[in-house]
Amino acid sequence: MSEQQPDSKSQLKSQRKPDVATAIVPVADTRFGDGSFPVLAGPGAVESESQIMATAAAVSEAGGLILRSATFLPAELAGDFNPLGTEGLWLLEHASRTTGLATSTFVFEPDQASIVANHVDLIEVGPSRMTRSDVLTAVGETGLPVVVHRGEDATVDGWLAAARAVAGAGSDVILCERGSQGHDPRTAGTLDISAVAVVQQLSDFPVVVNPAPLVGSLDLIAPLALAARIAGADGLMVAVHPNPSAAQFRAGGHLDLDAFELLMDRLGIPSLRDDIDRIDRELLKLIARRLTNSVNIGLIKASKGLPMESSDREAELIAEARSDALAIGLDPDYIEDVMRVVLAHSKAAQEAAARDA
Repeated sequence: MSEQQPDSKSQLKSQRKPDVATAIVPVADTRFGDGSFPVLAGPGAVESESQIMATAAAVSEAGGLILRSATFLPAELAGDFNPLGTEGLWLLEHASRTTGLATSTFVFEPDQASIVANHVDLIEVGPSRMTRSDVLTAVGETGLPVVVHRGEDATVDGWLAAARAVAGAGSDVILCERGSQGHDPRTAGTLDISAVAVVQQLSDFPVVVNPAPLVGSLDLIAPLALAARIAGADGLMVAVHPNPSAAQFRAGGHLDLDAFELLMDRLGIPSLRDDIDRIDRELLKLIARRLTNSVNIGLIKASKGLPMESSDREAELIAEARSDALAIGLDPDYIEDVMRVVLAHSKAAQEAAARDA
């Protein structure tokens, strides 16, 4: 696909309505664009069951949320490595079931899209395929969320045009900034941190950063990852391998498992905040579920002419909550306050439902 100029009707975020923000893109239980900073990590390619399982265990233990690795590779990228293809997809799926991680892999040709979509949670379009309209359409038609990597020579407008092509075909899109070729031999490539802010102004796509491919030194990955976080990126990609020097694909281009754990430790505060965000989302789901059950009970009571309020039941629930709070080290007075708010809201919802019945 040739590069296109952005739609003349597109608007900067600053020109949009105040309630329009970065789109939230769900990938299994992970969300991009909600203020959290998910980490996607894994080897350049799936090589064996032992390799991908060891990596998956380490990624999960360190706090990563998505296991990513190539399974199909075109000849111009694979070199002497023989990619595992469908077998690699099954190994990724096995690793996902074992660790609970979501999974991601690349699509390089249109006919791979439907195959890949049956095994993973997220599809990636690499920089070498960013301008292929047939690939962009094929991955978009799967309905899975898609990461569109920026090509080394791609302008922001061309990158966004590729993303819009995928979105137009039906999929949610995440952008990935991964650097461009530079002229200074000290830096094999330049990571364009400013692109994070630019694309967030020009679009509502979440944007993640992959600092590894072109920075020239693995030692730079950690500071660039931290810089990406500070710049407002919506996530991070990291190449990780149990034995980087022996990697069959892109040997030496990975962090080892210890270095990855150290990086995640340095990202510790954001990771803890992200965990809190995920817990909050689960709390909201549980509150909604509880409220639905309360309303249903209220409807049954109304149909049978029973009173809505039961002081004995409320006292029993509060007593149980205080006891449970003590057992797990929480302040029972605090938990009682929370429960009274929940119970009051449930009672109001029951009464409203009964009136409308």
